[in-house]
Amino acid sequence: MPPIAPGSLVLVTGANGFVAGVLIDKLLAAGYKVRGTVRSLEKNKWMSTHYGPSFSLSEVPDLSVPGALDEAVKGCDAVANVASNTAIDPDPSVFIPPVIKATVNVLESAAKEPKVKNVVYTSSVVAMAHQVPGEPRVLDKHSWNEYALKEAWNPDAKEEGLARMLVNYACSKAASEKACWDWMAAHKPGFTFNTVCPPVVLGAPSAAIYTGFSSSAGFAKMLWDGHPEIAFMIPPQWYVDVEDVALLHVAALSQPDVENERLMAFAGKFTWNEVLGALRKFAPERSWPERIEEPPADQASVDIGSSAELLKRLGKKDGFASLEEAVRKWVECMVEAEKMDGVPESLVDKMAAQLNAGK
Repeated sequence: MPPIAPGSLVLVTGANGFVAGVLIDKLLAAGYKVRGTVRSLEKNKWMSTHYGPSFSLSEVPDLSVPGALDEAVKGCDAVANVASNTAIDPDPSVFIPPVIKATVNVLESAAKEPKVKNVVYTSSVVAMAHQVPGEPRVLDKHSWNEYALKEAWNPDAKEEGLARMLVNYACSKAASEKACWDWMAAHKPGFTFNTVCPPVVLGAPSAAIYTGFSSSAGFAKMLWDGHPEIAFMIPPQWYVDVEDVALLHVAALSQPDVENERLMAFAGKFTWNEVLGALRKFAPERSWPERIEEPPADQASVDIGSSAELLKRLGKKDGFASLEEAVRKWVECMVEAEKMDGVPESLVDKMAAQLNAGK
């Protein structure tokens, strides 16, 4: 499939999200036009001013409704399906089927628009494997989180509370990506399809003043606010800078030799003590513990060579950003956000407030 040229119109779902916001920045900088979908135009009016004249908004309240994206995709040359439902329900029958349906609906709507040449879906490391801290494993394009796909539906599942919700989320990502590949094989539409699979995404949001530190942008904020519990909520594993995740989406949409790929958006392994060290380096004026307790370091092996080459092709001579670089950009954003009034509270902020209440 020929690449989409600058000036082409790209549809980005879940446009007010962490990864999506940075992806919009990268697409606009590369000369593309962007149409973003959000659940509510009223709540996201800021986006048109923030992103400028080459950006427009379309309201899509519920992607799981059949044909929900039909109108928004009209006239688009490519689709980046970044939207992800993080309102996780502990009941898998309530949460998982609509997530799968929403993901497949995007492909069905894209197939109705003859102009669409490329579609990319934002998957996740949790679609690939169930992490057991310290356990060696190899992750590649054939890896699937079979544990979550089964355990989410196990009525006698051992997980409870947050752990249970994370299993349901992992199942929803794995099942959704699988459903996409199955749909592509069955329907053979006139567009190229790829997925991007990131682990823990660090780095700075595009517009923290409007979005807050949502999704994994809030993980470092737990340490920033004095809550080392994040190390056990999200055990140490692989990381990636959000800008690199965004650029790999751009590569999936624009590079003619990227077809039917699961792009491994893995920069390197990290521990939370390494994140703490970077926070201490870039914000030395704050009071930091010397070390925190955390689970064993991740032992997964991932071949990131092809993804690193794509980043170099798009202008990043060193490939993936380092952990320090990702944390530095996050700190700069956080320092600026603390000077502003009205930064929205994120789910991580609410978790931190609950932890404070329990002290």
